[in-house]
Amino acid sequence: MKKLHTVVLAAIASAGLAHTAVAADLGGLPPRRGSLKDAAPVVYERAFSWTGLYIGANVGYGWSDVDWHDSIGPGSHDGNGVLAGGQIGYNLQSGQFVFGVEADMSGAWVDGSNACCGHQFNWVGSARGRAGIAFNGNRTWLYGTGGAAWADVDYTAPGVSGFSNTHFGWVAGGGVEHMLTQNLSARVEYLHYSFDEATGLVGGITTTAQPTLDTVRFGLNLKF
Repeated sequence: MKKLHTVVLAAIASAGLAHTAVAADLGGLPPRRGSLKDAAPVVYERAFSWTGLYIGANVGYGWSDVDWHDSIGPGSHDGNGVLAGGQIGYNLQSGQFVFGVEADMSGAWVDGSNACCGHQFNWVGSARGRAGIAFNGNRTWLYGTGGAAWADVDYTAPGVSGFSNTHFGWVAGGGVEHMLTQNLSARVEYLHYSFDEATGLVGGITTTAQPTLDTVRFGLNLKF
């Protein structure tokens, strides 16, 4: 009888070990009821990327300077005022390097004068390339920019008629842009514009003027 009891206990122990081994081979014992329910869900956030088409709006402030030359002699005068407009562009990102193209147009209320002459910027536009490095988990982009520029400027003198000219020139600068969300970004940038000369009559006197403009602009872009 004692021998039979020993055989039964050995059989039970062997069955338990076999069950444990099979469970281990199948990936472990099943979880207790409620353990899956209590586990925190895994959330995967989409990576930030600058690649894509975007449109946006900007507002800024500008400082102008005009070199003036007529039969009386050379001179210059400066001015200042606000600008506001919009932009459209496309970016591509490869690793941390980001490059793209952008076109923008802004209405301008930048003017200045002295005792003999004055000017008024009516609008400013450009077509530029942008290139730089993304950092901060791709959320921030530091870039340089440059390209072609246009501006429409009125030239006047006190109490006499003047002329208007649409100038062509170049623009260069840089900025920093930061993604507020996956599709919305904010930026600040500095741009320097240099334009060709224009000649016309101011008060019946042949006058040549050459303007430059420096701007600081704040913008928002929506990426698609």
